[in-house]
Amino acid sequence: MASSTVPGLPSGRSLGVDLLRALCILYIVGYWHLIPYTSALPGYANWFTEGLKFVAMATFVVCSGFLLARQSVSLDPAGLWSFYRRRLLRIYPLYLLTLILFGLTGLATLEQVIDGALLVSMFDPPAMPTLWFITMIMVFYLAAPLLIRFAERPAILVAIAAGLLLALAGEHLFVKPIDLRIFIYLPVFALGISVHRRPGLQAWLEQRQWLLLVLAALMLPLSRIGNEGSLSGALTLMPLVLVSGSALFLVAERLVGPLHAPSIGFLAYASFGLYLLHRLVFKAVIALHFPAQGWDQVGYLLLVALPLSILAGYGLQRGYDRLLARWQ
Repeated sequence: MASSTVPGLPSGRSLGVDLLRALCILYIVGYWHLIPYTSALPGYANWFTEGLKFVAMATFVVCSGFLLARQSVSLDPAGLWSFYRRRLLRIYPLYLLTLILFGLTGLATLEQVIDGALLVSMFDPPAMPTLWFITMIMVFYLAAPLLIRFAERPAILVAIAAGLLLALAGEHLFVKPIDLRIFIYLPVFALGISVHRRPGLQAWLEQRQWLLLVLAALMLPLSRIGNEGSLSGALTLMPLVLVSGSALFLVAERLVGPLHAPSIGFLAYASFGLYLLHRLVFKAVIALHFPAQGWDQVGYLLLVALPLSILAGYGLQRGYDRLLARWQ
């Protein structure tokens, strides 16, 4: 995948990956999380929009695995420490700050805040709203060095991923129920790593990208029968998550040609901060003023709350990056 430089923003990443991150965050934040605040669209959640939600989250996860696999990881103590230190410094402080703010504003219970800080939310449901995804990704990071190390040996990689899935299923069935979203998205995370570490696999998939895209569209109705509450429901959703995440990832570079690269880069750069802060911004903006009519509420949320959330997310990320660079 080609990379591009966006002025003022980190360079060297695929513009296609940045486009996917921008589109997915706008769907999750600007539709899935925003519309429930208004009474204008009571039927906003249906099998189609649910399916798109799974597609968006799967795309985030496959991009995360792909980007994480850019560098090799040594499994000795020094290599593991270097890997985990980089990832924790990049994500955990901002996540912890947001987690505390969620607790102070009533968006999460004290138990959820403690579980989130200890990164055990997915194993002690109900996980907190929204931030569950960050917790899940950080749990995936624990297994990432092993997955990256053996990504070029597919039999071993599949065995590791299968072993992790069996362990999660066993935990859920025989020990204590877990949040099964970690079970649903683990395979697509491993796939993202494998695609980056095995150029031959990426080339093979790219030759079939349109077939995968068609299959992903045909699999959207799986959201009717699949669910996140049972092991059988989670298994039902897995084909949709795997196929859709990989299909969008593969066709992304074809979509960026006529688009404004700096805008894509800006939204992608702000995406982590936006995901962390948008619930807090929505809550504050609604507390200050909220129209009485449903469609006025939609306009207010889209034209005021969402742009402010994007700016807040960008500011949070930019400020933290400057602080981190000065500290390092």
